[in-house]
Amino acid sequence: MPGRNVSRRLFVGVMGGGVLAAPVVASARPETTSSAKNAAHSEKPLDAPTRENVAKLLHPLAAGSRLARWTIVQIDPVVNGCVSIKVRTDDGHTFDLELLARDRTALAQRPPAETERHAIFVVNGGNGWATTQEELGLAAMTLAQIVAKNEREVRLSGLLTHAERIQNHGDALLVPAEGPG
Repeated sequence: MPGRNVSRRLFVGVMGGGVLAAPVVASARPETTSSAKNAAHSEKPLDAPTRENVAKLLHPLAAGSRLARWTIVQIDPVVNGCVSIKVRTDDGHTFDLELLARDRTALAQRPPAETERHAIFVVNGGNGWATTQEELGLAAMTLAQIVAKNEREVRLSGLLTHAERIQNHGDALLVPAEGPG
């Protein structure tokens, strides 16, 4: 029939595109298997955001302990949706790491380190565009390894994602820098 010719190139292109798109479409559908339902129901309930539970999540770290080549100076309780961890380098420089809930949305701010449930940000005074110093990012990644081991047993409530924290506590967090007036 005239006008209904399908070239081999078109046929192969359409079939190949379908083969490539099938896994994407399948993964975009919500999982409805019984194992997914059972996993959601059998997941451990959230633990209260107490100092003890923060300590369990960060175990064996405590003030004065070593985290690879860094020293933990202080671990704060959950405040404004985050756990702040003050860290010192061997040359005496201190910096802060923040443990938050992981944000899986496409437009989320990406931290230097993530675990299944948590995100670890470096407090560097930036607005999201400042690059993270390698040494500080390595400390965040090292801390993430410890959190990843403990987060199966401790599901800390009260942690916010970075976006939620900015939205809910932005006034307290985003303090303008002092400068010449």
